[in-house]
Amino acid sequence: MLDSRIMAVLIASDDHRLLSANAEAWWLAQNDVFVPFESFLTEESQAEFKDRLSARNGGWFLVFFQKQPEIPYLTRFAFDAPNLNDSVIQIILTRLDELMDNYRLANQSLGVYDSMLTLFEDLFFEYDRDTDTLTLYNTDQSVYHPGPVHLDDFADLLSARCSQEARPSLGSFLAHLRNGTPRFRLKIPCNLFNEDPGIQSVQFKGITTRHRNDRKTLVGIMHPLRTRGAEEQEITYDALTGVVSKEHITRLAEDRINRRHAEHSAIAILDVDYFKHINDNYGHQHGDHLLRQLAGIMETELKDGGIVGRIGGDEFLILFYHVETETDIRAYLRSIKSVISAMLPGVTVSIGAACYPYSAQNYSDLFQVADWCLYRAKAKGRNRYIIHTLEKHPPLEQIKAEQTGGERNLVRGREDLPLGDALVQIQYMMRYGKRPPLTTVIGEFAVRASVPLLTLFREEDKALLAVGGKEKNDADALTDFLKDHEIRELTIPRNQVDGMTVTHTVDKKEEGEVELREALLAHGILSYIYIPFRDAEGRSLALIFASVNRKVFWNEEHLKYFRLFADLLSECPADPD
Repeated sequence: MLDSRIMAVLIASDDHRLLSANAEAWWLAQNDVFVPFESFLTEESQAEFKDRLSARNGGWFLVFFQKQPEIPYLTRFAFDAPNLNDSVIQIILTRLDELMDNYRLANQSLGVYDSMLTLFEDLFFEYDRDTDTLTLYNTDQSVYHPGPVHLDDFADLLSARCSQEARPSLGSFLAHLRNGTPRFRLKIPCNLFNEDPGIQSVQFKGITTRHRNDRKTLVGIMHPLRTRGAEEQEITYDALTGVVSKEHITRLAEDRINRRHAEHSAIAILDVDYFKHINDNYGHQHGDHLLRQLAGIMETELKDGGIVGRIGGDEFLILFYHVETETDIRAYLRSIKSVISAMLPGVTVSIGAACYPYSAQNYSDLFQVADWCLYRAKAKGRNRYIIHTLEKHPPLEQIKAEQTGGERNLVRGREDLPLGDALVQIQYMMRYGKRPPLTTVIGEFAVRASVPLLTLFREEDKALLAVGGKEKNDADALTDFLKDHEIRELTIPRNQVDGMTVTHTVDKKEEGEVELREALLAHGILSYIYIPFRDAEGRSLALIFASVNRKVFWNEEHLKYFRLFADLLSECPADPD
């Protein structure tokens, strides 16, 4: 770090002549001890100097010396300086440019130290004997709050968690602090750290450090000692982005909310808009680099206000430690979103957030509320954040009912999750889990495939068994059409693909018989895919994708998944009537 050359200059009270100074101050004063000190200043600074001295104002102000008028010096009168009599005045000066350089370097150093501290679960502390006060750092994984605390209060907190047998060891720790032991190390055989069952004891280490002004403090660590077999509790990190892993961020959130009940905590789920499009168009290496940049931006903007974890491909979870109000979390989210837009042109994110305990009473429910807010942000056009508040949004019970009874309760992941991945999850659920109703399955697949309308009919009596899609009310057009036509009439040989009839534009003359085409157009059916199959009981069913009153050019890459989805349905018995 730079030498900021903080100068303590002594001048006489009566005539302000220079009495004592270091080499730089003598140079600025041109080695003259027979004129008032203020005469070495520029004309504007002389007036400020005299006014403050006359008013005995001990605040900081800027002065410029005639010797180098381009450099400002931060200055104040130390009227309360010890060991001085009324005949002497002490002036404190330092170059402002060097002070700012020092401030920048100190911030850089603190950033490095903060990054180093995240590698450990230790609690760091500094003890000041003069005030009998501890200042706690890096307390995220413990039950303690960061900042200053009187030693007696901290002793009470430790004692409340300390077994009777371990109290003598705790007394030794407190004695080391108050006695100013130059260096110590001791072990207390109980978990003073948190509620983690894998921690059986805590080790304290301390060492006295001397500051430049001869002030001494004792710095140390409180280190949790884990039992064998608790290695899985160690911090793990995401290999791609460097933020903490899904397992660890989840454990931290559950510990903070479920076990410690730390009020003013909050979570936010951040998802990259159209990330699949980014990977498809620019390659996965570009996508990986983007994720690393996003992680860095979030950590920089969050500072010590929380921690970031990666919980999915392009999905991150932010755990906030101390957000008193919605305004606090909004400030973080606004900064994150703004910096991403500025540093990564063309990249936008959607964020959903919820606060504990206002939105939910446990981590699982809080995550569900934040997830609901994220989907709402996506539905409203992406590139935005939504923070759950009871004044604007439904309560937890209504959100649960909506998500459980709706069409998005089978597949975990964002709506831009690849359709193949979504189909695998649906298939696994139907084969190995409790098979959901066909209506739920059809609705989920329709949303994941982004199709306007998906229907399942029984061919024998043309009964509509299930319907899904953003325009599922348009199913009436299909049922009206089928009053006068058989389902198999939708077969057009020239449009056959793997047993499916794929029709992009019904109004083309070559698309089917004239009567069929006119009947479809009369009901507004402009595009459709027809997939006949038999279910596990041998009944003839039909899966029909359709678009009413607007043409759709079906995604050719999705056709194979449509076929596989019909095959999956063929393995399951139909729902009872």
